[in-house]
Amino acid sequence: MSGVFFYARKDAENNKRMFVFITIAIALSTANIIILNGVMDGITDDFLDRTMETTSGHLNIYPDEKDRYIEGLGIKEQKLQGIEGVVAYSPRITAGGALSYKEKSRSVNIFALYPSKENRVTVLLSKIDSGETLKANDRDGILISYRLAEVLNAKAGDETTIVFEKGNTRVFKVRGILRTGMAMDTNTVIINFETAAEQLNLNNKASIILIKLPDKALSGQYKDIVSGKLGMQKVKEWKEEVESMWSTIRTYKEIIATINAIGLFAAAVSVGVILYINIIHKQRQIGIMKAIGMKDFQILSVYIIEAAVLGTIGILMGDALGYMGIKYLQAHPFSDPTLGSIAPRLYTYLFYDASSVTMLIVILAAVYPALMAGRMNIIKAIWGN
Repeated sequence: MSGVFFYARKDAENNKRMFVFITIAIALSTANIIILNGVMDGITDDFLDRTMETTSGHLNIYPDEKDRYIEGLGIKEQKLQGIEGVVAYSPRITAGGALSYKEKSRSVNIFALYPSKENRVTVLLSKIDSGETLKANDRDGILISYRLAEVLNAKAGDETTIVFEKGNTRVFKVRGILRTGMAMDTNTVIINFETAAEQLNLNNKASIILIKLPDKALSGQYKDIVSGKLGMQKVKEWKEEVESMWSTIRTYKEIIATINAIGLFAAAVSVGVILYINIIHKQRQIGIMKAIGMKDFQILSVYIIEAAVLGTIGILMGDALGYMGIKYLQAHPFSDPTLGSIAPRLYTYLFYDASSVTMLIVILAAVYPALMAGRMNIIKAIWGN
């Protein structure tokens, strides 16, 4: 095999242009996979983080199918306090309504909550773009989403009017403008829980209760416990809350996979075509090698080893380019008006996956030219036919 390795090395050294072209193609394909998958992971993980930070607990309790609201909120809160492992909980009321400012009016989704309880479960009330957050005993203040503020041309300190879904009307002062990077940025108003309960005539009721656990991984374990203790049938884990978005995320991942496949195909074609042309130009050398005793599998091994060496160098270059690309994009993230900044995530598996897949494609691309070289007829090869 020493002769096989020697000839493979010499062949690569004698074809420096081929060497450079193939390694660049492989490097770019590898870097492309790393960067695109890193960006996709960044979008997915950011979405999950924002969801857990603002709109969902580790467990969420909903009214039973036949009910609109959770009845007996006070008793259920007492039972939650008695469950060991429940770190915090936050009841919310969700309702529809309309927000008016000067001569403009827009339909809104109203979120009512206890600021002190909400702050123990989520960071929703800290997502302030301007102004200040909602205080615990503030019955006259509201927070509005930044897109709603833009449409109404409202700002912190302005007085607005909310018409609740049951027809009650009340004047509120805008304390702050909210920006979460989630869908709620479109038309959301946040008010104090007690104020909403009074305006909607909801005594001791809630639309949802968010529960925080020591670790989100415990949600499956606690789901049945909470359901049994509170006598509630509809208790959802955080994974179920984001399930509707996974189809969209899967679609994006399929698009990324297609782009990666195109890059790998280009690299495979480069390797296969250049090795094929190289073999055609070296038919006489291959014939002479066979004439002096080299076996078919040894000839085949020469070009497989050559492809593996080129693949290894190209992959190492691609890993370096991919790392630098992700670091650059982390320092200079994309900006989106809804999601905010979008930056890739750097995970070790990105390099393992990209490297292994690229190497497999490179070896497969080299198989046909290598087989052709190994099966070449000695006489025809020597005569160059």
